[in-house]
Amino acid sequence: MIKVLRSVCPESLDGPNSVGGKEKQLAINALGKGVKYKAYKKVDVVKELRRLFNKKCAYCEVDYAASSPTDIEHYRPKAGYVTKGNKLSDHGYYWLAADWDNLLPSCIDCNRRRKQDVINEKQKVTGKGNCFPVQDEKLRWTSHEMLNNETPLLLNPCTDDPSLHLEFFGEGLVREITDKGKQSIDVYGLLRGDLVEKRNISKTMVEAAIQHALALSEEVLRATNAEQQARFEHLASDALKNARQYLNPSCPFLAQTRSIFQSYQLAV
Repeated sequence: MIKVLRSVCPESLDGPNSVGGKEKQLAINALGKGVKYKAYKKVDVVKELRRLFNKKCAYCEVDYAASSPTDIEHYRPKAGYVTKGNKLSDHGYYWLAADWDNLLPSCIDCNRRRKQDVINEKQKVTGKGNCFPVQDEKLRWTSHEMLNNETPLLLNPCTDDPSLHLEFFGEGLVREITDKGKQSIDVYGLLRGDLVEKRNISKTMVEAAIQHALALSEEVLRATNAEQQARFEHLASDALKNARQYLNPSCPFLAQTRSIFQSYQLAV
């Protein structure tokens, strides 16, 4: 997960007279009861989310463009949230169903509740679904008429800096720095086995590319003449450029890749 700056709101959700604005008013009038939310699925909304997140899941950074389905995910659930008693609330954040700032693209594994093989654990249910834990239930934002004083315990890449809450280590693994990081790992399922395997493959490729560039840099120091030195400098420069291709925003697992570059004391 990486920090992403939210872009300008798409036309379908922009203002009270937009499709989303009118839908929001309907939801407020009905307190979310019986409302069929459609505005967040408009073509311009989907297109802008794909562009903004480079066709990657906002949470795990899997590239979904080629083959994987994706959900338009409501960070604050529109229909209901799971209470501390493990029950579904009577209503969710209905007034935010068409709010641009509440929408994120998610792979189905991060968004939908289902059993997953999780590293170092038995199968467990992960996926956000209607989960939305907050620090203090008494301050939960439960109405469009209230001020928002709640503190979410799940990372939002458009409002949080995930690098302050998560760190990568070992063979594609991730661990928490903060409680918010821990809750996000558990709910989004960031340690599900298949995901860790793909992150580890990416890690191996990135490290190999960096080490190749560094090995060529060592050859520059061992060169015995100017011609040889120039040749190795050219090769090392090209190799480092190739390694930096993994820092392209469209590449999966960019947060992990950045941490790898930093571990080699290379700028990102």
